[in-house]
Amino acid sequence: MYLTRLLPLVAALALAGTATAAPVQLLTNGDFETGDFTGWTVTDLAGGSGTWLIDDVDGLTPISGNATVGPAGGAWYAVTDQGGPGTHSLSQTFLVPVGATSVILSFNMFINDQSGVGPLDLGLDHNLAPNQHTRVDIMDVLAGAFSTSPVDIVANLVPPSVDAGPNPHGYTPYSFDVTGFVTGGGAYTLRFGEVDNQLFFNSGVDDVSVLADVAEVPEPVSLGLLGLGIAGLAALRRVPRQR
Repeated sequence: MYLTRLLPLVAALALAGTATAAPVQLLTNGDFETGDFTGWTVTDLAGGSGTWLIDDVDGLTPISGNATVGPAGGAWYAVTDQGGPGTHSLSQTFLVPVGATSVILSFNMFINDQSGVGPLDLGLDHNLAPNQHTRVDIMDVLAGAFSTSPVDIVANLVPPSVDAGPNPHGYTPYSFDVTGFVTGGGAYTLRFGEVDNQLFFNSGVDDVSVLADVAEVPEPVSLGLLGLGIAGLAALRRVPRQR
């Protein structure tokens, strides 16, 4: 009878000690609601015009004044703008936790090509013409800001692209399961790359997330209780039955 009563307790303790998955955000300031590029790195190819900028809800880009849908949510978003040809990278390095069971990357993005001729792809260099596109990559952490070499690209998530149809475009939601491309304990760089030398080009990004599920280590108290329960069960099995 005592053995029968103890079995549910041991089972419950076993479940208490089982590892579970908890989501962990790997990026900082993915919604740009700090009103600046905290957590991000903006790099512009020398000799070009324009950059990545933080923009508000007024519906116009900061330099050229082109129409835009503004933020996907909140008060701020990131957008490229310029007065002439340029090449621009927006990036953030993230560390994949040891024990990550899945890694999901997501973001909202629009691409307004005012020239209407893109996508044109000669790499991320406005000195090579014609060249007009946006691309999104997971990079080797040591790769250069504008590299498109296969040895530096862990995963090309969005190939050289523009949004088709009349401007301004609404946001397109993107989501990628990148678990198979990354390794627990490894560092990687997420890059939004843009190049333009045909006419004004406004690429907008908001709500960027890299979310990892991580197996939690059972708490020591749970493991201890589980051990006591099993020991008690073993002791009961050794006690002779009363006749």
